[in-house]
Amino acid sequence: MKKMNVITYGRVSTEEQKENGFSLNHQKEMLKRYCDIKEYKILKHYVEDYSAKTFNRPEWKILRDYVKKNKNSIDMLLVTKWDRFSRDSEGAMAVIREFSKMGIIINAIEQPLDMTIPENKLILAMYLVIPEIENDKIAQRTKDGMRRAKKEGCFMGKAPFGYSNAKIMEKTSIAPNSDSKIVLKAFTEVAKGIEPVEVIRKKIKDDYGLKLEKQQFYNMLRNVTYSGMIIVPEYKKEKEEIIKAIHQPIIDINLFKKVQSVLDGRKNSDAKFPSSENDLFPLRGNFICPNCGKQVTASKSKGNGGHYEYYHCKSSCKIRLKKDLVHDRIKELLNKISLDENVKELYKVVLSDVIKSNTVDAKARIKELKIEQKSVEIMLENTEDKLLSDGLSPEDYVKIRNRYSNKIIDIENRIDSMKENDTDLMKYVDNSVDLLCQLGNVFNHLQNKEKGSFLRVIYPENLILEKDCFRTNSENSLVELMTRFCKGLQSVEIKKATLSNGFSNEAPPLGLEPRTL
Repeated sequence: MKKMNVITYGRVSTEEQKENGFSLNHQKEMLKRYCDIKEYKILKHYVEDYSAKTFNRPEWKILRDYVKKNKNSIDMLLVTKWDRFSRDSEGAMAVIREFSKMGIIINAIEQPLDMTIPENKLILAMYLVIPEIENDKIAQRTKDGMRRAKKEGCFMGKAPFGYSNAKIMEKTSIAPNSDSKIVLKAFTEVAKGIEPVEVIRKKIKDDYGLKLEKQQFYNMLRNVTYSGMIIVPEYKKEKEEIIKAIHQPIIDINLFKKVQSVLDGRKNSDAKFPSSENDLFPLRGNFICPNCGKQVTASKSKGNGGHYEYYHCKSSCKIRLKKDLVHDRIKELLNKISLDENVKELYKVVLSDVIKSNTVDAKARIKELKIEQKSVEIMLENTEDKLLSDGLSPEDYVKIRNRYSNKIIDIENRIDSMKENDTDLMKYVDNSVDLLCQLGNVFNHLQNKEKGSFLRVIYPENLILEKDCFRTNSENSLVELMTRFCKGLQSVEIKKATLSNGFSNEAPPLGLEPRTL
Protein backbone atom coordinates (compact mmCIF):
# COMPACT_ATOMS: atom_id res chain seq x y z
CA MET A 1 0.00 0.00 0.00
CA LYS A 2 1.29 3.44 -0.93
CA LYS A 3 2.31 5.64 2.01
CA MET A 4 0.19 8.76 2.50
CA ASN A 5 2.13 12.00 2.04
CA VAL A 6 0.90 14.73 4.38
CA ILE A 7 1.73 18.27 5.40
CA THR A 8 0.93 19.38 8.94
CA TYR A 9 -0.10 22.82 10.17
CA GLY A 10 0.02 24.30 13.69
CA ARG A 11 -1.33 27.72 14.62
CA VAL A 12 -1.59 30.08 17.57
CA SER A 13 -2.95 33.61 17.60
CA THR A 14 -0.09 35.82 18.79
CA GLU A 15 3.68 36.15 18.85
CA GLU A 16 3.60 35.88 22.64
CA GLN A 17 1.95 32.45 22.45
CA LYS A 18 4.57 31.37 19.93
CA GLU A 19 7.49 32.44 22.15
CA ASN A 20 6.19 31.73 25.65
CA GLY A 21 3.33 29.25 25.28
CA PHE A 22 3.37 25.51 24.80
CA SER A 23 0.59 25.21 22.22
CA LEU A 24 2.77 25.03 19.08
CA ASN A 25 5.07 22.34 20.45
CA HIS A 26 2.05 20.38 21.68
CA GLN A 27 0.39 20.56 18.27
CA LYS A 28 3.56 19.46 16.48
CA GLU A 29 4.05 16.54 18.87
CA MET A 30 0.41 15.41 18.52
CA LEU A 31 0.56 15.58 14.71
CA LYS A 32 3.87 13.68 14.55
CA ARG A 33 2.61 10.95 16.90
CA TYR A 34 -0.59 10.56 14.85
CA CYS A 35 1.34 10.30 11.59
CA ASP A 36 3.75 7.74 13.10
CA ILE A 37 0.83 5.56 14.18
CA LYS A 38 -0.86 5.85 10.78
CA GLU A 39 2.51 5.46 8.98
CA TYR A 40 2.02 8.76 7.14
CA LYS A 41 5.02 10.57 5.72
CA ILE A 42 5.24 14.23 6.81
CA LEU A 43 6.56 16.28 3.89
CA LYS A 44 6.48 19.63 5.68
CA HIS A 45 5.31 21.12 8.97
CA TYR A 46 4.13 24.75 9.00
CA VAL A 47 3.88 26.96 12.09
CA GLU A 48 1.69 30.08 12.23
CA ASP A 49 1.35 32.80 14.89
CA TYR A 50 -1.59 34.64 13.38
CA SER A 51 -5.32 35.07 13.87
CA ALA A 52 -7.63 32.58 12.16
CA LYS A 53 -10.29 35.17 11.37
CA THR A 54 -9.22 35.04 7.71
CA PHE A 55 -6.79 33.07 5.55
CA ASN A 56 -4.71 36.19 4.90
CA ARG A 57 -1.88 34.73 7.01
CA PRO A 58 1.85 34.83 6.07
CA GLU A 59 2.68 31.16 6.69
CA TRP A 60 -0.60 29.94 5.18
CA LYS A 61 0.26 31.74 1.93
CA ILE A 62 3.59 29.89 1.83
CA LEU A 63 1.78 26.60 2.54
CA ARG A 64 -0.76 27.23 -0.22
CA ASP A 65 1.99 28.04 -2.77
CA TYR A 66 3.80 24.83 -1.84
CA VAL A 67 0.59 22.80 -2.23
CA LYS A 68 -0.15 24.26 -5.66
CA LYS A 69 3.37 23.43 -6.88
CA ASN A 70 3.38 19.91 -5.40
CA LYS A 71 -0.30 18.93 -5.46
CA ASN A 72 0.39 15.60 -7.20
CA SER A 73 2.61 14.42 -4.36
CA ILE A 74 0.40 15.54 -1.42
CA ASP A 75 -2.50 13.46 -0.13
CA MET A 76 -3.59 15.25 3.04
CA LEU A 77 -3.31 18.38 5.19
CA LEU A 78 -3.62 17.70 8.94
CA VAL A 79 -4.34 19.99 11.88
CA THR A 80 -5.04 19.11 15.52
CA LYS A 81 -8.48 20.76 15.70
CA TRP A 82 -10.68 22.59 13.24
CA ASP A 83 -10.31 25.90 15.09
CA ARG A 84 -6.54 25.66 14.47
CA PHE A 85 -7.41 25.55 10.76
CA SER A 86 -9.90 28.45 10.71
CA ARG A 87 -12.41 30.52 12.64
CA ASP A 88 -14.03 31.74 9.42
CA SER A 89 -16.63 29.19 8.35
CA GLU A 90 -17.25 30.64 4.89
CA GLY A 91 -13.54 30.96 4.06
CA ALA A 92 -12.80 27.50 5.49
CA MET A 93 -15.38 25.81 3.27
CA ALA A 94 -13.92 27.58 0.22
CA VAL A 95 -10.40 26.36 1.06
CA ILE A 96 -11.64 22.80 1.70
CA ARG A 97 -13.31 22.81 -1.73
CA GLU A 98 -10.15 24.25 -3.35
CA PHE A 99 -7.90 21.56 -1.84
CA SER A 100 -10.45 18.85 -2.64
CA LYS A 101 -10.29 19.75 -6.34
CA MET A 102 -6.52 19.18 -6.14
CA GLY A 103 -7.16 15.74 -4.57
CA ILE A 104 -6.00 16.82 -1.09
CA ILE A 105 -8.02 16.01 2.04
CA ILE A 106 -8.09 18.41 5.00
CA ASN A 107 -8.80 16.84 8.39
CA ALA A 108 -8.36 17.37 12.15
CA ILE A 109 -6.81 14.53 14.15
CA GLU A 110 -8.75 15.30 17.36
CA GLN A 111 -12.04 15.87 15.51
CA PRO A 112 -11.72 13.51 12.51
CA LEU A 113 -14.47 13.41 9.92
CA ASP A 114 -14.87 11.06 6.98
CA MET A 115 -15.81 13.53 4.25
CA THR A 116 -16.97 10.74 1.93
CA ILE A 117 -20.04 10.52 4.18
CA PRO A 118 -22.32 13.44 3.16
CA GLU A 119 -23.88 13.66 6.62
CA ASN A 120 -20.52 14.56 8.17
CA LYS A 121 -20.53 17.86 6.29
CA LEU A 122 -23.16 19.02 8.76
CA ILE A 123 -20.88 18.26 11.72
CA LEU A 124 -18.00 19.98 9.88
CA ALA A 125 -20.19 23.08 9.44
CA MET A 126 -20.81 23.16 13.18
CA TYR A 127 -17.12 22.72 14.03
CA LEU A 128 -16.32 25.67 11.76
CA VAL A 129 -19.23 27.97 12.69
CA ILE A 130 -19.05 27.58 16.48
CA PRO A 131 -15.38 28.75 16.82
CA GLU A 132 -16.30 31.75 14.63
CA ILE A 133 -19.20 32.55 16.94
CA GLU A 134 -16.92 32.04 19.97
CA ASN A 135 -14.42 34.49 18.43
CA ASP A 136 -17.19 37.09 18.10
CA LYS A 137 -18.29 36.42 21.68
CA ILE A 138 -14.76 36.95 23.04
CA ALA A 139 -14.49 40.24 21.14
CA GLN A 140 -17.89 41.28 22.47
CA ARG A 141 -17.00 40.34 26.05
CA THR A 142 -13.77 42.31 25.79
CA LYS A 143 -15.68 45.33 24.51
CA ASP A 144 -18.30 44.95 27.25
CA GLY A 145 -15.58 44.57 29.89
CA MET A 146 -13.85 47.75 28.74
CA ARG A 147 -17.16 49.57 28.77
CA ARG A 148 -17.88 48.45 32.34
CA ALA A 149 -14.41 49.61 33.36
CA LYS A 150 -15.06 53.01 31.81
CA LYS A 151 -18.34 53.27 33.71
CA GLU A 152 -16.34 52.70 36.88
CA GLY A 153 -14.11 55.65 35.96
CA CYS A 154 -11.16 53.69 34.55
CA PHE A 155 -9.18 55.07 31.63
CA MET A 156 -8.62 52.41 28.95
CA GLY A 157 -6.01 52.76 26.28
CA LYS A 158 -2.90 54.87 25.74
CA ALA A 159 -2.53 57.80 28.13
CA PRO A 160 -2.97 61.27 26.55
CA PHE A 161 -0.22 63.90 26.61
CA GLY A 162 0.46 65.01 30.19
CA TYR A 163 -0.50 61.62 31.65
CA SER A 164 1.14 58.19 32.00
CA ASN A 165 -0.62 54.84 32.27
CA ALA A 166 -0.91 53.78 35.90
CA LYS A 167 -2.86 51.70 38.41
CA ILE A 168 -5.16 53.39 40.92
CA MET A 169 -6.69 51.15 43.59
CA GLU A 170 -5.65 48.17 41.42
CA LYS A 171 -7.67 49.57 38.52
CA THR A 172 -6.42 50.60 35.08
CA SER A 173 -6.05 54.37 34.94
CA ILE A 174 -3.64 57.27 34.32
CA ALA A 175 -1.58 59.67 36.46
CA PRO A 176 -0.20 63.17 35.67
CA ASN A 177 3.47 63.27 34.63
CA SER A 178 6.01 66.06 34.16
CA ASP A 179 4.23 67.32 31.02
CA SER A 180 1.07 68.10 33.00
CA LYS A 181 2.32 71.66 33.69
CA ILE A 182 2.40 72.26 29.90
CA VAL A 183 -1.22 71.08 29.64
CA LEU A 184 -2.30 73.43 32.46
CA LYS A 185 -0.47 76.35 30.83
CA ALA A 186 -2.12 75.66 27.46
CA PHE A 187 -5.67 75.54 28.89
CA THR A 188 -5.07 78.67 31.01
CA GLU A 189 -3.83 80.73 28.06
CA VAL A 190 -6.55 79.57 25.65
CA ALA A 191 -9.28 80.28 28.26
CA LYS A 192 -8.27 83.97 28.30
CA GLY A 193 -9.47 84.25 24.70
CA ILE A 194 -6.87 86.93 23.87
CA GLU A 195 -4.59 85.20 21.37
CA PRO A 196 -5.34 82.67 18.60
CA VAL A 197 -4.88 79.04 19.57
CA GLU A 198 -2.07 78.50 17.04
CA VAL A 199 -0.11 81.47 18.42
CA ILE A 200 -0.44 80.03 21.94
CA ARG A 201 0.73 76.60 20.71
CA LYS A 202 3.86 78.06 19.07
CA LYS A 203 4.72 80.10 22.19
CA ILE A 204 4.40 77.04 24.44
CA LYS A 205 6.45 75.03 21.94
CA ASP A 206 9.27 77.61 22.12
CA ASP A 207 9.10 78.09 25.90
CA TYR A 208 8.42 74.54 27.12
CA GLY A 209 9.42 72.27 24.23
CA LEU A 210 5.85 71.20 23.39
CA LYS A 211 5.93 68.43 20.77
CA LEU A 212 2.24 68.48 19.76
CA GLU A 213 1.38 69.54 16.23
CA LYS A 214 -1.55 71.81 15.36
CA GLN A 215 -4.30 69.15 15.20
CA GLN A 216 -2.92 67.26 18.19
CA PHE A 217 -2.95 70.47 20.25
CA TYR A 218 -6.54 71.17 19.25
CA ASN A 219 -7.58 67.61 20.14
CA MET A 220 -5.95 68.03 23.55
CA LEU A 221 -8.03 71.16 24.22
CA ARG A 222 -11.17 69.19 23.37
CA ASN A 223 -10.31 66.22 25.60
CA VAL A 224 -12.50 66.16 28.71
CA THR A 225 -10.12 63.63 30.30
CA TYR A 226 -7.93 66.52 31.54
CA SER A 227 -10.80 67.73 33.76
CA GLY A 228 -11.03 64.39 35.59
CA MET A 229 -13.94 63.14 33.52
CA ILE A 230 -14.25 60.28 31.06
CA ILE A 231 -16.55 59.69 28.08
CA VAL A 232 -18.49 56.43 27.87
CA PRO A 233 -19.53 56.41 24.19
CA GLU A 234 -22.98 55.63 22.85
CA TYR A 235 -23.54 51.87 22.56
CA LYS A 236 -26.61 50.04 21.31
CA LYS A 237 -29.56 51.63 23.17
CA GLU A 238 -27.39 53.38 25.77
CA LYS A 239 -26.71 57.06 25.16
CA GLU A 240 -23.31 58.70 25.55
CA GLU A 241 -22.32 59.53 29.13
CA ILE A 242 -19.66 61.76 30.68
CA ILE A 243 -18.79 60.48 34.16
CA LYS A 244 -16.30 61.32 36.89
CA ALA A 245 -13.08 59.31 36.51
CA ILE A 246 -10.83 57.91 39.22
CA HIS A 247 -7.69 59.66 37.89
CA GLN A 248 -6.43 63.04 39.11
CA PRO A 249 -7.51 66.01 36.94
CA ILE A 250 -4.92 68.44 35.60
CA ILE A 251 -7.49 71.25 35.20
CA ASP A 252 -10.86 71.91 36.83
CA ILE A 253 -14.13 71.51 34.96
CA ASN A 254 -14.82 75.27 34.86
CA LEU A 255 -11.53 75.94 33.09
CA PHE A 256 -12.34 73.18 30.59
CA LYS A 257 -15.76 74.75 29.89
CA LYS A 258 -14.20 78.17 29.33
CA VAL A 259 -11.84 76.70 26.74
CA GLN A 260 -14.77 75.03 24.96
CA SER A 261 -16.56 78.36 24.82
CA VAL A 262 -13.50 79.97 23.28
CA LEU A 263 -13.25 77.20 20.70
CA ASP A 264 -17.02 77.55 20.15
CA GLY A 265 -17.66 73.89 19.36
CA ARG A 266 -19.19 72.31 22.40
CA LYS A 267 -20.89 68.99 21.63
CA ASN A 268 -24.36 68.28 22.91
CA SER A 269 -24.18 64.98 24.79
CA ASP A 270 -27.68 65.29 26.24
CA ALA A 271 -29.55 64.29 23.08
CA LYS A 272 -31.86 61.34 23.56
CA PHE A 273 -31.21 58.21 21.59
CA PRO A 274 -34.18 57.52 19.33
CA SER A 275 -36.23 54.46 20.18
CA SER A 276 -38.32 52.42 17.78
CA GLU A 277 -40.04 50.38 20.51
CA ASN A 278 -43.80 50.56 20.67
CA ASP A 279 -46.11 48.22 22.58
CA LEU A 280 -48.77 48.41 19.87
CA PHE A 281 -46.33 47.79 16.99
CA PRO A 282 -43.44 45.79 18.51
CA LEU A 283 -41.88 44.94 15.12
CA ARG A 284 -41.62 48.54 13.95
CA GLY A 285 -38.01 49.13 13.03
CA ASN A 286 -37.46 45.53 11.87
CA PHE A 287 -38.59 45.92 8.25
CA ILE A 288 -37.62 47.95 5.17
CA CYS A 289 -39.63 48.69 2.05
CA PRO A 290 -38.77 46.58 -1.05
CA ASN A 291 -39.51 49.51 -3.37
CA CYS A 292 -37.69 52.52 -1.88
CA GLY A 293 -35.48 50.86 0.73
CA LYS A 294 -36.73 53.09 3.55
CA GLN A 295 -37.63 51.78 6.98
CA VAL A 296 -41.22 50.59 7.37
CA THR A 297 -43.26 52.31 10.07
CA ALA A 298 -46.67 51.49 11.54
CA SER A 299 -49.86 53.29 12.51
CA LYS A 300 -53.59 52.99 13.18
CA SER A 301 -56.19 54.19 10.73
CA LYS A 302 -59.85 54.80 11.40
CA GLY A 303 -62.46 53.17 9.19
CA ASN A 304 -66.15 52.35 9.23
CA GLY A 305 -65.61 49.35 11.47
CA GLY A 306 -63.27 51.09 13.91
CA HIS A 307 -59.49 51.37 14.09
CA TYR A 308 -57.21 49.21 11.93
CA GLU A 309 -53.52 48.60 12.52
CA TYR A 310 -50.99 48.46 9.65
CA TYR A 311 -47.29 48.25 8.92
CA HIS A 312 -46.58 50.53 5.96
CA CYS A 313 -43.86 52.48 4.14
CA LYS A 314 -43.10 56.07 5.18
CA SER A 315 -43.09 57.31 1.59
CA SER A 316 -45.72 57.09 -1.11
CA CYS A 317 -45.06 53.37 -1.79
CA LYS A 318 -48.13 51.16 -1.63
CA ILE A 319 -46.64 48.64 0.78
CA ARG A 320 -49.30 48.32 3.47
CA LEU A 321 -50.01 45.14 5.44
CA LYS A 322 -52.23 44.40 8.42
CA LYS A 323 -50.36 44.00 11.69
CA ASP A 324 -51.89 40.61 12.54
CA LEU A 325 -51.00 39.25 9.09
CA VAL A 326 -47.37 40.36 9.46
CA HIS A 327 -47.11 38.82 12.94
CA ASP A 328 -48.62 35.53 11.72
CA ARG A 329 -46.16 35.37 8.82
CA ILE A 330 -43.24 36.02 11.17
CA LYS A 331 -44.43 33.13 13.33
CA GLU A 332 -44.63 30.89 10.22
CA LEU A 333 -41.13 31.97 9.20
CA LEU A 334 -39.74 31.15 12.65
CA ASN A 335 -41.46 27.75 12.59
CA LYS A 336 -39.83 26.98 9.25
CA ILE A 337 -36.31 27.67 10.52
CA SER A 338 -36.86 25.88 13.86
CA LEU A 339 -34.95 22.67 14.46
CA ASP A 340 -36.74 19.43 13.66
CA GLU A 341 -37.49 17.40 16.79
CA ASN A 342 -35.78 14.38 15.16
CA VAL A 343 -32.33 16.03 15.26
CA LYS A 344 -32.67 17.52 18.73
CA GLU A 345 -30.62 14.85 20.52
CA LEU A 346 -27.88 14.90 17.88
CA TYR A 347 -27.69 18.69 18.16
CA LYS A 348 -27.25 18.39 21.94
CA VAL A 349 -24.44 15.85 21.51
CA VAL A 350 -22.53 18.11 19.10
CA LEU A 351 -22.98 21.22 21.28
CA SER A 352 -21.90 19.33 24.40
CA ASP A 353 -18.78 18.09 22.64
CA VAL A 354 -17.84 21.60 21.47
CA ILE A 355 -18.50 23.19 24.89
CA LYS A 356 -16.32 20.61 26.67
CA SER A 357 -13.54 21.15 24.14
CA ASN A 358 -13.73 24.96 24.45
CA THR A 359 -13.69 24.80 28.26
CA VAL A 360 -10.49 22.74 28.25
CA ASP A 361 -8.91 25.08 25.68
CA ALA A 362 -9.86 28.19 27.70
CA LYS A 363 -8.32 26.82 30.92
CA ALA A 364 -5.12 25.93 29.08
CA ARG A 365 -4.99 29.38 27.49
CA ILE A 366 -5.51 31.13 30.86
CA LYS A 367 -2.60 29.11 32.23
CA GLU A 368 -0.43 30.18 29.30
CA LEU A 369 -1.44 33.85 29.75
CA LYS A 370 -0.56 33.75 33.46
CA ILE A 371 2.90 32.37 32.58
CA GLU A 372 3.24 35.13 29.99
CA GLN A 373 2.13 37.75 32.54
CA LYS A 374 4.70 36.50 35.07
CA SER A 375 7.40 36.69 32.40
CA VAL A 376 6.53 40.33 31.59
CA GLU A 377 6.44 41.24 35.30
CA ILE A 378 9.95 39.78 35.72
CA MET A 379 11.15 41.83 32.74
CA LEU A 380 9.62 44.93 34.34
CA GLU A 381 11.44 44.19 37.61
CA ASN A 382 14.71 43.74 35.73
CA THR A 383 14.17 47.12 34.09
CA GLU A 384 13.76 48.74 37.52
CA ASP A 385 17.00 47.07 38.69
CA LYS A 386 18.84 48.48 35.67
CA LEU A 387 17.52 51.96 36.49
CA LEU A 388 18.76 51.68 40.10
CA SER A 389 22.18 50.47 38.94
CA ASP A 390 22.49 53.40 36.48
CA GLY A 391 22.40 50.98 33.58
CA LEU A 392 19.35 52.71 32.10
CA SER A 393 18.43 56.35 31.61
CA PRO A 394 15.16 57.63 33.23
CA GLU A 395 13.74 58.46 29.78
CA ASP A 396 14.34 54.94 28.47
CA TYR A 397 13.00 53.46 31.70
CA VAL A 398 9.70 55.36 31.34
CA LYS A 399 9.27 54.14 27.76
CA ILE A 400 10.03 50.52 28.65
CA ARG A 401 7.87 50.63 31.79
CA ASN A 402 4.89 51.99 29.85
CA ARG A 403 5.29 49.28 27.20
CA TYR A 404 5.46 46.46 29.75
CA SER A 405 2.63 47.96 31.84
CA ASN A 406 0.35 48.15 28.80
CA LYS A 407 1.21 44.55 27.93
CA ILE A 408 0.32 43.42 31.48
CA ILE A 409 -2.97 45.34 31.32
CA ASP A 410 -3.79 43.68 27.97
CA ILE A 411 -3.04 40.20 29.39
CA GLU A 412 -5.20 40.87 32.48
CA ASN A 413 -8.11 41.97 30.29
CA ARG A 414 -7.81 38.83 28.18
CA ILE A 415 -7.71 36.60 31.27
CA ASP A 416 -10.77 38.37 32.73
CA SER A 417 -12.73 37.95 29.49
CA MET A 418 -11.93 34.21 29.44
CA LYS A 419 -12.84 33.77 33.11
CA GLU A 420 -16.26 35.30 32.45
CA ASN A 421 -16.84 32.48 29.98
CA ASP A 422 -15.67 29.83 32.45
CA THR A 423 -19.19 28.85 33.49
CA ASP A 424 -21.12 25.60 33.35
CA LEU A 425 -22.70 26.04 29.92
CA MET A 426 -23.78 22.41 29.81
CA LYS A 427 -26.82 23.13 31.99
CA TYR A 428 -28.15 25.50 29.32
CA VAL A 429 -27.91 23.03 26.41
CA ASP A 430 -31.17 21.11 26.98
CA ASN A 431 -33.42 24.17 27.43
CA SER A 432 -31.71 26.09 24.62
CA VAL A 433 -32.14 23.29 22.08
CA ASP A 434 -35.77 22.79 23.15
CA LEU A 435 -36.42 26.49 22.45
CA LEU A 436 -34.74 26.21 19.03
CA CYS A 437 -37.30 23.56 18.13
CA GLN A 438 -40.24 25.93 18.74
CA LEU A 439 -39.17 29.45 17.78
CA GLY A 440 -42.64 30.34 16.52
CA ASN A 441 -44.29 29.49 19.84
CA VAL A 442 -41.61 31.40 21.75
CA PHE A 443 -42.32 34.48 19.61
CA ASN A 444 -46.06 34.10 20.14
CA HIS A 445 -45.78 33.97 23.95
CA LEU A 446 -43.47 36.97 24.33
CA GLN A 447 -44.73 40.31 25.56
CA ASN A 448 -45.20 42.85 22.77
CA LYS A 449 -42.10 44.90 23.60
CA GLU A 450 -39.96 41.72 23.64
CA LYS A 451 -41.00 40.46 20.19
CA GLY A 452 -38.97 43.04 18.28
CA SER A 453 -35.83 42.29 20.30
CA PHE A 454 -36.30 38.55 19.80
CA LEU A 455 -36.59 38.96 16.03
CA ARG A 456 -33.48 41.19 15.92
CA VAL A 457 -31.45 38.47 17.64
CA ILE A 458 -32.22 36.06 14.78
CA TYR A 459 -32.21 38.66 11.98
CA PRO A 460 -29.91 41.55 13.06
CA GLU A 461 -30.45 43.29 9.72
CA ASN A 462 -33.91 44.51 8.77
CA LEU A 463 -36.13 42.12 6.84
CA ILE A 464 -37.46 43.28 3.47
CA LEU A 465 -41.25 43.31 3.78
CA GLU A 466 -42.88 41.84 0.66
CA LYS A 467 -46.59 41.24 0.18
CA ASP A 468 -46.25 37.46 0.37
CA CYS A 469 -42.91 36.85 2.09
CA PHE A 470 -39.82 38.28 3.76
CA ARG A 471 -36.32 38.64 2.31
CA THR A 472 -32.88 39.44 3.75
CA ASN A 473 -29.93 41.28 2.24
CA SER A 474 -27.41 38.95 3.88
CA GLU A 475 -27.39 35.44 5.31
CA ASN A 476 -27.47 34.75 9.04
CA SER A 477 -25.00 31.88 9.72
CA LEU A 478 -27.16 30.50 12.54
CA VAL A 479 -30.34 30.51 10.42
CA GLU A 480 -28.48 29.01 7.47
CA LEU A 481 -27.10 26.19 9.61
CA MET A 482 -30.46 25.44 11.26
CA THR A 483 -32.16 25.42 7.86
CA ARG A 484 -29.69 22.82 6.65
CA PHE A 485 -30.74 20.58 9.53
CA CYS A 486 -34.37 20.78 8.52
CA LYS A 487 -33.81 20.39 4.78
CA GLY A 488 -31.51 17.44 5.34
CA LEU A 489 -34.24 15.51 7.09
CA GLN A 490 -36.49 15.74 4.07
CA SER A 491 -34.39 13.18 2.18
CA VAL A 492 -32.72 10.96 4.77
CA GLU A 493 -33.83 8.50 7.39
CA ILE A 494 -32.42 9.14 10.84
CA LYS A 495 -30.28 6.22 11.94
CA LYS A 496 -28.79 5.35 15.29
CA ALA A 497 -25.43 7.12 15.75
CA THR A 498 -22.34 4.92 16.02
CA LEU A 499 -19.20 6.24 17.64
CA SER A 500 -15.93 6.28 15.72
CA ASN A 501 -12.79 8.22 16.68
CA GLY A 502 -14.67 9.74 19.56
CA PHE A 503 -17.55 11.14 17.51
CA SER A 504 -20.66 10.09 15.64
CA ASN A 505 -20.44 9.24 11.92
CA GLU A 506 -24.19 9.54 11.41
CA ALA A 507 -25.98 12.88 11.07
CA PRO A 508 -28.66 14.42 8.89
CA PRO A 509 -27.31 15.43 5.46
CA LEU A 510 -26.21 18.95 4.57
CA GLY A 511 -28.83 20.52 2.29
CA LEU A 512 -28.01 21.50 -1.28
CA GLU A 513 -28.43 25.21 -0.57
CA PRO A 514 -29.64 27.50 2.23
CA ARG A 515 -33.32 28.29 2.39
CA THR A 516 -34.28 31.48 0.55
CA LEU A 517 -36.36 33.79 2.75
